[in-house]
Amino acid sequence: MIEVKLERMVHGGNALARLKDGKVALIRGGIPGETVKAEVIEKSGLVQGKVIEVLEASPDRIETPKHPGLDYGFIKYERQLELKREVVQDSLSRSLKREVEVSSVRPAPKIWNYRHTVQPVVSGGGLGYREEGSHTIVLLDTDPTASEPINNLWQQWSTLNAPKGIHEIVFRANGEGDILLSLIASASAKNYLEFAHHLVREGIAGVSYAQFDERGRFRSGSEKLAGEKTILQSYGKFSISVSATNFAQPNPSAATQLYKALEQLAPSGNLALDVYAGSGIIGMYLSSKFKRVIALEIDRGSVTRGQRDVERLGIGNLEFIKTDAKYLEIPEGADLITVDPPRSGLNKEVRQAISGSDVKQLIYVSCDVATWVRDVAEFEKAGWTLKQFEPFDFYPHTHHIELLSCLERWSTFNISHPES
Repeated sequence: MIEVKLERMVHGGNALARLKDGKVALIRGGIPGETVKAEVIEKSGLVQGKVIEVLEASPDRIETPKHPGLDYGFIKYERQLELKREVVQDSLSRSLKREVEVSSVRPAPKIWNYRHTVQPVVSGGGLGYREEGSHTIVLLDTDPTASEPINNLWQQWSTLNAPKGIHEIVFRANGEGDILLSLIASASAKNYLEFAHHLVREGIAGVSYAQFDERGRFRSGSEKLAGEKTILQSYGKFSISVSATNFAQPNPSAATQLYKALEQLAPSGNLALDVYAGSGIIGMYLSSKFKRVIALEIDRGSVTRGQRDVERLGIGNLEFIKTDAKYLEIPEGADLITVDPPRSGLNKEVRQAISGSDVKQLIYVSCDVATWVRDVAEFEKAGWTLKQFEPFDFYPHTHHIELLSCLERWSTFNISHPES
């Protein structure tokens, strides 16, 4: 146990502190400016720990919600936004090796009950979440981040007499209160058919099944048990088909803010390329500004849903191509590329393909500050300039930040090493 003064927040939800021997420690559960007692361990030269006792509390400290995933949940919301702003500013300035000013983080429209999809653990007839880095499960009566329809069903779960063998459940709800469930279970699918049909008769839109695998979710895919496979979720002026087992932004109101800002940021032109397109929502927002939009996505289910949605919505200039981004080929004459990659960011091959094209404008949406600043720095080395960016708060009470950014260039060679 050590006593430390917390200096500043860094990416990942940790506060930085300096130890008496000069080493830096990353401490969870604290607010910059506080003096705390922390339990720390050193592994591979990195000192990490968590707050055990607060000796001098910040005025921004509040009662912590009973939810192990809310690593900013003990901080007043206004201070959360300020800390996120500081993290983005510090990370970007360090990566670009120049001072960059971040004015603010756009707040979420709702700071509670904002999630339209959650995946709790089933334990002893109740639902909850595992503590970080642990198998300990914290049971909850409700999830304060989940939407009202999800919480209504959450509260009823213990009365539903669910069959044995269910390890986790995915809840997916839309704004109209339609709900999909996916049962992640160790027994075979046939063991849950009767239960699934009962849930559908009781008003659940659809139930699917996925084999439980300790290595990760949905490694063997999923199958429908009863009802519908998808429901419609509105993201502003477009509604897209979402399933319980495929990714779609879980905070639709916050995501809609970003998509509207992206639409305003984008130029008009002949051709836009949307990479890591998912079900195509960004491409839909681009469709009014370009004669043609091509959406590239590796997941077959997302492509199928996207194709059906654009047909239903009457968007005739948006086409889908199923392909892996690492084999990215950019057609000549493209005016804009948009990317919304997974948390790992863009790999070297994708960055090189973009910089090797004749495209002059890139819109980059990111869910991870660390990989975003890395990629922005690499693009600037290749002749791009970060012209505009804005952080969005999609997940209040957590350290996560969503970023919308625009990079531009006026030549296709590396301006850091211009031709003589």
